[in-house]
Order: sequence, then C-alpha cells, then structure tokens
Amino acid sequence: MDFSFFNIFTDHYQSIINIFVVVILGFVGWKTISILIKKRLNSTQEIKDEAQGQRINTLFGILKNFVSVTILIVILMLVLSELGIEIGPLLAAAGVVGLAVGFGAQTLVKDIITGLFVVLEGQVTLGDIVEVAGHSGTIEAITIRTIRLRDVQGHLHVIPFSEVTTVKNITQDQDYHTFEIGVSYNEDIDHVIETLEKVGKDLQKDKNFKTKINGAIQVFGLDKFDDSAIIIKGRIPTFHKQQWAVRREFNRRVKIAFDKNGIEIPFPQTTISYEKKKGNLKKKRSKRKFSAEINTFTPDDN
Repeated sequence: MDFSFFNIFTDHYQSIINIFVVVILGFVGWKTISILIKKRLNSTQEIKDEAQGQRINTLFGILKNFVSVTILIVILMLVLSELGIEIGPLLAAAGVVGLAVGFGAQTLVKDIITGLFVVLEGQVTLGDIVEVAGHSGTIEAITIRTIRLRDVQGHLHVIPFSEVTTVKNITQDQDYHTFEIGVSYNEDIDHVIETLEKVGKDLQKDKNFKTKINGAIQVFGLDKFDDSAIIIKGRIPTFHKQQWAVRREFNRRVKIAFDKNGIEIPFPQTTISYEKKKGNLKKKRSKRKFSAEINTFTPDDN
C-alpha cells in the first residue's frame, strides 16, 4: 500500500508540488492584502474628516471580503486544473447554474447590487445615524448584502439592501440643529431675532461648545403664523454628530434669555369667566389652545 502511494507520488509529484505552491501563494497573497487593508484602515484614524474615514473603513471592509472569496475561487480552479480536471466545462456549467440561481435568487442579487451602489456612492457609512426601511438607528455593520442598525432601545435590526428604497442620513457630512421657536403675537419680531442671534453667538464662544459648532447661527426669520404663536425658524451648523448636544444647550439658553427679556412663549391654558344669571353665579369655562395669560373675572368686575 505504501508502494502504491509512492508510485502515485512519483507519477504526480509535479502536480502535487504545483498545488502546494498555488495554495502557499494564495495564502501569502491573502495575508498580504489583508495586512495592506488593515494598514490602510488604521491610517484612516489620522483623517480629520470623520465621515470620510468611516466611508473608507466600510469600503475596505467589503473589499477584503470580496478579495478573499476571489482568491479562494482562483485557488480552487488552479487545484482542479492541476488534478487533471477540465475546468472549461466546469466554468460553462457554473455559468448555467449561476444563471438559474440568478433567476431563483433575484432578491439576493438585488441585495448585493444595491448594497454595492449604496456604499460606493457614500450614502451610508459605519457609525451614521440613519432611517431606512422604517427603522432608525446607528449603523453597526455593513456587509455586501445587509445593513445592521442598533436603535435607541438597543435592538439590532438586520435589513437587506433590497428593502432599502430611500435613505435618510441624519449625520453625514454637514450637520445642523434646526429650530422652530414660537413666540406670542404681541412680541417685537426684530427683538426676538436679535435675542436668538445673541444666544447663538454666545454659545459659539463658549469653550465647551466652540468645538461642536461649525459656523454662525442662521436665523431665517418669521417662518409661519401658527394658531396662537408666530414661528421663528433658523439653524446652527455643527460638526459631525454634535447637533444634539448643541440643541439641548441652545434651548436652555433661549429659555433663560426669553425670561430675562420678557419674551413670552405661548402654552396651553384655560380661561374661566363668571356671569350673573337670576341671582346665581354661572361659571363658564372655555379652552384656548394657546393663551398668553389667565383672565379671571368676578361679579364685582362688571
């Protein structure tokens, strides 16, 4: 039996050596590419543009998977060729099978193609906060077929790219805190706008927030007339993912500034009035959605 094995080795030693060399070269090639990709990923930490760095991380992660599968297929084809198996008919058969699988797995193919375009176009990257397919959350992983979101409750959503028809990206590139503030119809609009602009400028000068704000406050002016308030609209440019911290501090300072300047923010109230009828007091109660103050009347007021 050992003699038979020796005969097989001597008869096919060249093919065995070739297979060994192919496997070694494939492994070395895969390790080299993996190291280069890992080195490139580490270098993205030095990129000042966080969004660009995350996009590169996403692309290289997918590229690594694609290269690994490609190298594996090439090694398999070469090994089969060295074993004397004709790979031409295999490739033809694989083409036919691939076509049949393509018809039967259209969703899978759509996932891959859609995912490729979404990533290449930079619509989403790792760490982005997005809303897709009715779910919102932070992107934790992107594969060639799926996108994984972690919502604020901690739930993980795995969404195939075929279900991604539109992408609402909240954190990509330039971020803004957009505000709509309602004030009483009795207020001086110019004074309100000046107050908001001052709050925005003071916030931008604050040492704790000047690194979060990426430009001067933009107060657009009177945006619309609401039922019982006039709406002032504007926005503050912020750096990546800093809009929530800026929003909370801006709202706090606006409330303080409005109180200091006597600017009224309407809120729901109930108005109560009294009238005499046949010697008895009849109380009337009416509700107004927004009111500046509570007016209470007594019989002596008439």
